[in-house]
Amino acid sequence: MDLNNQALSSTPEYSLAELFSTAKRKIIIPDFQRDYCWGDKAHGANGNTDIVSSFLETLIEAFNDDKDNEVLLGKIDVYEHPKEYIHLTDGQQRLTTLYLLIGMLYKITRKEKLRNCLISEFELLHESKSPYLQYAIRESTVFFLQDLVNEFFIAENSLNVSDIVKPNNWYFKEYNLDESVKSMLLSLAVIEGKLNSNIKLSSDEFLDFIIHKVKIQYYDVQDKKHGEERFVIINTTGKSLTVSENAKPILLAGITDEIKQAMFAEQWEDRETWFWKNRSKDENIADNGVNKFLIWCFQIIDKQDEVDLIKKTKDLLKSKESEAYLNRINKLFKALKTLISLLVEERFKKQFQFINAGEVNGLNGLRALAKFNEQNVLLPMLAAIEKFEDDGEGCYLLLRRLRKNIFHKEEHWKDREKRYIDWRYLLQLLEDSKSMNEVLTFSGSFVQFGNIKLPESTWFDLEEQKKAVFVAHRETLEKWEDHKYFMGDLTFLFQTALFEDEAQDILTSIAAFDGEFEVLEKLYSNYESTICLIFKEESAQANVKMANMFRLFRVFIGCNNVGHIYRASYDFEGVLFSSLNRGHLGKRSFMRLIRQEPTQLFSYCENLINQRINDLDIFNPSGFNCEKLIKAWLTLKVYAANEKGLLLPFYDGNGTGVACYTNMDRNRMIKTEPFSLENSLCGFAVKSGGGGSGYVHYTGQNLWSDSEIIDAPFSGMSYDEKDRNAAEIAVNKKEIDRLMEMILIPTV
Repeated sequence: MDLNNQALSSTPEYSLAELFSTAKRKIIIPDFQRDYCWGDKAHGANGNTDIVSSFLETLIEAFNDDKDNEVLLGKIDVYEHPKEYIHLTDGQQRLTTLYLLIGMLYKITRKEKLRNCLISEFELLHESKSPYLQYAIRESTVFFLQDLVNEFFIAENSLNVSDIVKPNNWYFKEYNLDESVKSMLLSLAVIEGKLNSNIKLSSDEFLDFIIHKVKIQYYDVQDKKHGEERFVIINTTGKSLTVSENAKPILLAGITDEIKQAMFAEQWEDRETWFWKNRSKDENIADNGVNKFLIWCFQIIDKQDEVDLIKKTKDLLKSKESEAYLNRINKLFKALKTLISLLVEERFKKQFQFINAGEVNGLNGLRALAKFNEQNVLLPMLAAIEKFEDDGEGCYLLLRRLRKNIFHKEEHWKDREKRYIDWRYLLQLLEDSKSMNEVLTFSGSFVQFGNIKLPESTWFDLEEQKKAVFVAHRETLEKWEDHKYFMGDLTFLFQTALFEDEAQDILTSIAAFDGEFEVLEKLYSNYESTICLIFKEESAQANVKMANMFRLFRVFIGCNNVGHIYRASYDFEGVLFSSLNRGHLGKRSFMRLIRQEPTQLFSYCENLINQRINDLDIFNPSGFNCEKLIKAWLTLKVYAANEKGLLLPFYDGNGTGVACYTNMDRNRMIKTEPFSLENSLCGFAVKSGGGGSGYVHYTGQNLWSDSEIIDAPFSGMSYDEKDRNAAEIAVNKKEIDRLMEMILIPTV
């Protein structure tokens, strides 16, 4: 059966080649599962049975009995969410062991049919190279399995299992603390021993038997809730659980007044009808939408991270609080419909696009939000709309503030992390406030909630207070806030407006700024006109010389540092010359740059670069290292391109950048001549999956003579190394000397 691009259905039996077959499919061991433990003898019968060995013997026996006969290895329980992401709730140990067996068989035989069961062709070409099997129990297990597949099973090497833990480029000491990893290593050793002692196990017949004849029954438990419950029952009593209870009858049973009970029942029916009409395309029931909404409601009311619907409703029945909760649920349902109606407005749509990195359409768009965004944006929005019945300006302003708050916590915005306020404190703030304006301008402290760490910052902080002073310019401020490197926070502009000299503390309270709005306008204009030179092609084409010089400026002020390239060997180092990060927001030199008059931006960059050239003595032929060579090389390239009015290409080699070898002799264009600036060449780094190696790549013959190309020589060098000679080096030196004279002329 060819299952490529076909969905798996419940109850059929599938082979391993069928389970691990679709490019985008992932089989995930969810975080509520226990560790992989079959490699540990302590988990066997009587505490000394080698489970993996017994399991392999069973497979070998079945193969020897009849290699053409199918073998059913029981059932796996799963739920699929989202599409193609199959979460395993039972069968983890068997499937993991089979996956490790396939990996070891591929390592020995190099048969492509086995590799196709480890990782898809699509993922092999993708930077992440994610295997079919994903361990979400903990982060270290995820990374270990990914590295195991790419660096041990697939990579061309002669390593044994015992070599995995030896010092190398991919096995981290943190793996030693991971119980699943330790057990996998033990299992791999057992498998390796079996394969090495029985040559028959490397035959095509045995390989085909494993991936085509070993079958597993596939059982879909439909959702995470049911999956978790089945897992608990299976792993305690050994019996499967049929979920017959649901929240509706339990909650309604807590209402003794027949009239009220009828009212709440009707409201419930209305909600179910609405969720049915607004279900996703792949759903044939309303339950998933209803359950998701109820979880949101209980999270808002109780401020709890995880909610067990059945347990929660039973607790409400005992506590006689069903009526209060049902009233809140109905109000929050109205708030949900209000929020969905707002999603069609352009201003709301735009903010959710920032939050979600894509459009959020209707109920299913909200249901698809990442958990962090769901808790930190959706829940406070629902609570605010419910309480203040606000469907306009206040609601929009709150959404902007929530957008700002989640970016305080984003991984790449660490400088803002201390200003993040946990969603439970935001719900607390909403409960304690009497108006939306009171929410937006709250500058008090929070009351400790459970064991949740108190916020280190106030909600209406100094930056928000300063923006409030310029309320007449709100539209302009909002446009600035939406910049991809600010995302709601203009602290940088206020700090820069204050910044005067090297000695001044740039974190001085922004409350001290009481200048005119025109000062901020100038700063933002300069910010935009410099940063856009990198991420907007039309800006770079319109200001070629500044686009070249500004990229070099960022290298010299340390926004992008020369150094080791992730997932590559230490043979070479590089720098991202044409890639932006947020490093400039913490650099005094960049602050000083955008304080200049617009006409002085280029000369400021050039003067600073010349000063750094002198300070670092980068053209001095003695003591060259990667940093010195790359900075000298890029400086010469920028001036060569600017002299011709040409834009240096925007290319950073798949996140690796301009690079050279750490051994300077390896950068020589003529290997028989000594290293020098004129007898050297920088290129673009190329990462390699096998063993984390790689190399430095140079331009092709068609661009070899174009001196403004970053990875080409400056003048007079033959493309073929065998044709190069010392005379050509002299020609190249003459051109480099000419450029150096131009660079080192003092500027005013």
